[in-house]
Amino acid sequence: MTMKRKYIRKLALVMSISFLGACSENEAEPSPYEEVNTMEDVRIALEKDVYDPAGDTFILNTINESEDEISYGVAFSLEKERDGEWYVVEPNEEMAFIMIVHSLDPGEEAQEELSMEYYEPLETGDYRVVREIEGEVLTAEFAVE
Repeated sequence: MTMKRKYIRKLALVMSISFLGACSENEAEPSPYEEVNTMEDVRIALEKDVYDPAGDTFILNTINESEDEISYGVAFSLEKERDGEWYVVEPNEEMAFIMIVHSLDPGEEAQEELSMEYYEPLETGDYRVVREIEGEVLTAEFAVE
């Protein structure tokens, strides 16, 4: 086999491996949550409806309008809407959350800043923050423009 032919085969192999890797990165997993926001009188909401792709501050409000105290952690995930379905957005690098529990009395609200640096820059589109509270899944939707 000539040197040129070996080079072309190696190049074709490298290109096909690169192509397969690129395809798998774009295939996001569907959201594991079928039902969300089913918790009565408890909700989460972001301060703004529209955010910049990078460097914006995300303030999440947890609102307890129930008659019971609730507790929750700081962990959250991010999902993006595509063709009417929600898909998990993987962070750019591994994220870790401290194991702390917040409690919120009836009628109270709490604010916290979410660190989105692991997801930035965000592509334009519709997103939602996902958080579990008392075993229920709550979401707060926003857009990136």
